[in-house]
Amino acid sequence: MIERIIQLVSQVGSIGTVTPDTSIYEAGFSSVRVLELLLALEQEFGVSIPDQDFMTARTPREIFGLVQRLQETKAA
Repeated sequence: MIERIIQLVSQVGSIGTVTPDTSIYEAGFSSVRVLELLLALEQEFGVSIPDQDFMTARTPREIFGLVQRLQETKAA
């Protein structure tokens, strides 16, 4: 799943090199791109990500943890 998150970050942000610890904000994401990424993640993984939680997830690794927790909560 983290590989897919990295792909989405790269595609939505139009940035070439993304690692699990690349900060999306330092990579130049605008607020519009952040919203596009949020929507893409929700669609891809079938979860609803609260805005305030998403704003604290700054890297693909942190986004992965957030999405994973939401999926586990949804399955419970």
